[in-house]
Amino acid sequence: MVPRGLKGLLKKTARAKFVASRQHGGGYRMLDEKSRKATGTRLRGVAKRISETLWSDGQLPKPPSDGVDKKGKAWRGEGGSLRRGTAVDRQVSRLCKVSERQRQRSAMLTLTRMVFVALEHHGMVPVDAQRVVCDVSRRLGTAVDIVAVRGARLVLVELKCGFHGRKDLPATGDNGRLCMLKAPLKKAKDCVLHRHFAQLAATLALFKSEKTTRQQLQKIGIADVDAVLLYVDDGGSMLYELPEWWQERGPRILNNICQN
Repeated sequence: MVPRGLKGLLKKTARAKFVASRQHGGGYRMLDEKSRKATGTRLRGVAKRISETLWSDGQLPKPPSDGVDKKGKAWRGEGGSLRRGTAVDRQVSRLCKVSERQRQRSAMLTLTRMVFVALEHHGMVPVDAQRVVCDVSRRLGTAVDIVAVRGARLVLVELKCGFHGRKDLPATGDNGRLCMLKAPLKKAKDCVLHRHFAQLAATLALFKSEKTTRQQLQKIGIADVDAVLLYVDDGGSMLYELPEWWQERGPRILNNICQN
């Protein structure tokens, strides 16, 4: 059951917002405390900073060409996968903010429906989407794809569509050398899964830095916050809980990506 007032709390405590821009492609900006308009400091995206500072120089294996692909004609051709992913993201974001009854009555894309089936299977109820978390002192910001409730815990869901095939195969460099991520993740091999874990760990660390938000969450019955990674493609869905090792490195990831 979703605690009363949770949706309003998440909206009220957000300190930044994503602002679309045709010239610059959009970005995160701090909200003015009084007007609640996104006119404040421009923030750097966490995902981009991670790719620039933590990824190795190796090449990831290409996904299998015989992977399951049931996408319709509208998504075929150049840029089709990107258009499909964007359409799914928008639909998921909109439907996360409505009631369960409204969701059931809504027409959904195939992958969108799979997202909500997966959330229900894992005992999660979506309550919000694209909730921005940030650190103004570091000028960093990112958005939580889906915010859900699981029992007495809030769950931040990082959604990835279309990543079929194995996600734990490492990037390789010259002469087939296995590549590792850069500090503070030198013990982790560079692969799709770990790249996404790094992004999720940073997102969780940013949310946990919102002390006022967490105090108010506890008042309405939310004990703590978890983070999960949800992959969805035509072959099915796969959910990964963010391991403790990665959670512990979230603050260090933020320190690293804002210094380089």
